[in-house]
Amino acid sequence: MAELLGSVLVLLMAAAPAEKKEDPTAVLKKSCDKGAAADCYQLALMYARGEGVTRDTGKAEGFLKKACEGGYGQGCYDLGEMYRTGAGVDKDLDKTVMFFERACTGGLAQGCTELGLMFQVGKEVPRDLGRAADVLQKGCEGGVAKSCTALAPMYQDGVRFPKDAARAADLLKKACAAADAEGCGRLGVVYREGDGLPKDPVRASELFRKACDAGVSDGCFNLGLAHEGGQGVPKDAPRALALFKQACEAGEPRACHSLGLMTRDGVAVARDMTRAGALFKQACEGGAASGCQELALLQFLGRGVPRDVAQAAAHFDKACAGGDMRGCVAMGELYAGGRGVAPDRQKSAAYYKQACNGGELSGCSLLALLFQKGEGVSRDVPQAAALYRRSCEGGMLADCATLARLHQTEADLPRDVARIFQLYKRACDGGLNASCAEVAFLYETGQGVTRDPVRAIALYKQACTGGDQRACAKVRRMEP
Repeated sequence: MAELLGSVLVLLMAAAPAEKKEDPTAVLKKSCDKGAAADCYQLALMYARGEGVTRDTGKAEGFLKKACEGGYGQGCYDLGEMYRTGAGVDKDLDKTVMFFERACTGGLAQGCTELGLMFQVGKEVPRDLGRAADVLQKGCEGGVAKSCTALAPMYQDGVRFPKDAARAADLLKKACAAADAEGCGRLGVVYREGDGLPKDPVRASELFRKACDAGVSDGCFNLGLAHEGGQGVPKDAPRALALFKQACEAGEPRACHSLGLMTRDGVAVARDMTRAGALFKQACEGGAASGCQELALLQFLGRGVPRDVAQAAAHFDKACAGGDMRGCVAMGELYAGGRGVAPDRQKSAAYYKQACNGGELSGCSLLALLFQKGEGVSRDVPQAAALYRRSCEGGMLADCATLARLHQTEADLPRDVARIFQLYKRACDGGLNASCAEVAFLYETGQGVTRDPVRAIALYKQACTGGDQRACAKVRRMEP
């Protein structure tokens, strides 16, 4: 009887319809419709990936919107990425900014980071460094290392925040400790320059290597510079060459410039002017102003590339605009001589001024000469003197002598014999023999210094040995 009952139960169970399992998407949809934003996001992922459902980017977008509206920051962020890349929707950067902003406001640090980088770089949207700083700060505080790395230069340069090299270094330390390779590379620069941290070339090189090993081309470039100069690592030109090549091929234009210099000069590689020109062009087109400058020089001289003064002028100008002040000086000289461009002394003066303001002392010197002569600018001897003083103090010794002569000969300047003596002496001590003759004369006559005929003769001899015939005549007259 028991066996019969068991068989009946088995038959009844087999005949009974199986319990129907509810569709998981339906369960999630019900939950989503009731306001569970996380379930809306899960549905969006399923439709975006085609997991358990037919892939449908339209539905994915719709559920991401519900997730975002429900306060789920990741949903807002993913929507922003969809509109940024045009993945299944029309590309719309305004919507990208809006959704990244919602993600950031909702507490998703990654949203703050991406929004900040967009405003900092200014390629996809108009550059807005103030707005970038605000959201990058949130991203960094939220634990996104990339935000800290991007924020550091703003403290270094005093953009939005007061200049604070120590704060910048702390941000880069934080980023590097969180395994952001780019942050490690930038921290290496801080240790190399001693800006915000004590100089430590060994530590700098370690950080450059760490960044390079992680695929950061900037790290490879800086490690190449370290090996090129023997800073913190053994001096090793072949190793530097290999690192520059690696970084150049990875898209670092400054490395292409350095590789071009080594190729031009035949350092650790066969000298090849044509190849050097191609590398300088690559660097220039990549945004390295120094590459434009070197390419322009080759074009101006016709070395490795066809001689083309007009093209050289265009590249000198590009170098100048990109921050290589040597290009500004070159443009000033081209306009002064009418080579490759129409002669224009006023433009020449403007380029020299730009170079001088950018720290290129030869620009100050050439602009001083224009003020001294009144060419392209109104004649202004005090202004010329101020510019010569700047270039003299920067190490251009011929300008020290020129400034001394101005104080001797120009009525617009005070005739300060002590100052004149110091200027000529500085030039003489730097190896300008003509200035040694002037110092000798001041010792001979006791102007600006205690009279000392013995010292005067010694200096006249020094100038004579250097080829100054007037000094030689003085020696013959003064020696017994």
